[in-house]
Amino acid sequence: RRGLYFHFKTTTTCAKRMLQSEESNTHLQPENHTLRTAAESIWILGGGQFGLHAVSVLRQNLPDADIILVEKEKLAKPPKHVTLVNEDGVAWLTRNLTAKTKVTRIVPALPLHLATEWLKQLLREKGIPWRSIEIPDELLSCLPHPLRQSPSQAVISHADFICPTHCKEPEKMCTYTGKERPRALYEMIENLEYAPFTPLVIRSRQFAHGVGGFFPEDLWNLSRQSESISKTPLLIATACKCHGIIDGLIIG
Repeated sequence: RRGLYFHFKTTTTCAKRMLQSEESNTHLQPENHTLRTAAESIWILGGGQFGLHAVSVLRQNLPDADIILVEKEKLAKPPKHVTLVNEDGVAWLTRNLTAKTKVTRIVPALPLHLATEWLKQLLREKGIPWRSIEIPDELLSCLPHPLRQSPSQAVISHADFICPTHCKEPEKMCTYTGKERPRALYEMIENLEYAPFTPLVIRSRQFAHGVGGFFPEDLWNLSRQSESISKTPLLIATACKCHGIIDGLIIG
C-alpha cells in the first residue's frame, strides 16, 4: 500500500459519470472485521521496507499473533519472533491459501498487485483462460492522479504528496493537509460506470499505522465474482481511502 505514493497530476477530465447510488456496487468486503483480535494469524507477503515495517508494528500491536513473513530474497537482518519463509510470495500464497487455512489477515508488501497476481495463478491452475487488457485513458481520467505501470495496470491516489507513515486514516480529514478527505477511493472505483468494464474492488483496511491489508475471504469473494462474470472486461482493484492499484483483466 505504501508503495502507491507518487508525485503526479493528471490534467484530463472525466468523460464518464460516477454512479450516485451505491445500491448495486461490487464491493467485495465483509463487514466489521478490522478489529479481529482472537487467535490472530497474519501473513505478510514481501520483506522489503514496507513488509518489515508491517512486522514491527503488528508485532507491537498484537504480541500474541502468529506472523509469517514471506520473502524470496535472503534478508541481511531477519526480524525476530516471526516465521520467515524464503519463497516467491505469489506462489506461496496460492499454494497455502485454502478454504481451511486459519490465516486471519493478509498484508501485501510486494511491488505488484497481489490480489490480481493471486487470481491469475489460481485461474491458471484451474485451467481457466484469462488475459490482461488495456485500461483506456478515458477511464483513467475518471480517477485521481492516475499513473500507468503498464497498458493494463495503473496506480491511483488522492495524494500528490508523500503521505506520513503515522497516518491514522481519519474518517473525515486528511492527516497531511488537515482538509476534508475526498470520497473514499475504493467507493469511487466500485461506483465507476465505464462500459464494458465491471469493477471488482478489494478494500485495503488499515491494520496499523502505515499498514494496510485485507482478509482471506476478500480473495475468495474476488475469485467467485470474477469467475461468474466470464468474457467481460474486469477492473480488478485493491484500494484504501486514498490510494489504490487497478488491473484490466478478462476471463474466459
